[in-house]
Amino acid sequence: FFLDEVTALAAGHRPCFYCRRLRAKEYAECYADAFGIAGPRATEIDARLHKERLASGGAQPAMHRTEIEELPDGAMIAVGRRAFALHRRKLREWSFGGWRREAATPAELGPETRLLTPPATVAVLRSGFQPIWHPGIGN
Repeated sequence: FFLDEVTALAAGHRPCFYCRRLRAKEYAECYADAFGIAGPRATEIDARLHKERLASGGAQPAMHRTEIEELPDGAMIAVGRRAFALHRRKLREWSFGGWRREAATPAELGPETRLLTPPATVAVLRSGFQPIWHPGIGN
C-alpha cells in the first residue's frame, strides 16, 4: 500500500503484528521506551496513532527550521504540496515513484513547513526505531 515503511509511518500506521511480527515488536519496544510504559498493547498504540493521523483529523503542527533539524531520521514533513523525509540528516523529497536524489536542508525550505509523521511515531523514531526505506533511497 505504501512506498516503504517511512511512508507508512508518516501516514499514521505501524508495522503489522500479523505479517511483520518482528518489526511490530521492535516498534512496540521503542514505543514503550518513548512513553515509559511496559508492554503496550497493539490496540493502545493504534488508538493513539489513529487520533494523531492526519486522515483522522489529527493536527499538522507547523515547524520552525530548528525543530526540523532536531527530527530523527525517518520523520516526514510537508512544505506546501511537497513531502520530505530526513535521511542521514538530509531532507529527501518523496514522490509516488520513489525518493528523489536531490537532498535539501531545512534552511532551503519555505516557511509553510508542517510535520506529517504523527508525534507518537516521531517519539518512537527518537527511541531507536529504524524504519525500512525503499531501496531507491541510495546513500
